[in-house]
Amino acid sequence: MQNSSRPLRASVRRLSGAIALIVTAIASPALTKPVADNLDVGKTLNVAVTGRIVPRCEIQGGGDIDFGELTGGERATALFGLDCNVPFDLGVTSARGGLAHATKPQGEGPFSGVLPYDVTLTVPTLRPEPRTVRAIFSSVDHTGVLSSGDGIAAGGGKIEFRTRQPAGAGLLAGQYSETLTVTVTPRV
Repeated sequence: MQNSSRPLRASVRRLSGAIALIVTAIASPALTKPVADNLDVGKTLNVAVTGRIVPRCEIQGGGDIDFGELTGGERATALFGLDCNVPFDLGVTSARGGLAHATKPQGEGPFSGVLPYDVTLTVPTLRPEPRTVRAIFSSVDHTGVLSSGDGIAAGGGKIEFRTRQPAGAGLLAGQYSETLTVTVTPRV
């Protein structure tokens, strides 16, 4: 059987009316030994492989929500972008403890100057399977924290607002405002 690594020579000669094809194989001594015999099986090869993923945690969105006429029970939803490749905490801070009257947040007479609200934060996560984390906060408490546990962000999130019923005789006439701050803190 011919080894494909051996060079072959062919020549054609005419011998008394017949043609003979003569094939000669030339073998090199190095190629006559099977390839497997050239391997030193007792040796090992170690390859060190390294890499890294830079941790990141960003939140985008924000804007204004106008509830219109405040009577209590108003609802609004706001979406936000969230890109965290590490576990994170979302902190919520109510600046005024509710929608507060522009000039008389303490109210006047039997009329209230603050309309409290509840906030529900909903965030899809991966841990490695998809899961949704949710937390409800009251503006009266001024702060709250939602933890992703050991999950990372799977896109964005949703903030749902629901105003409560006003206390006392109702709300004092005027303009009301509030600033809700959502901060993201990576946990590396």
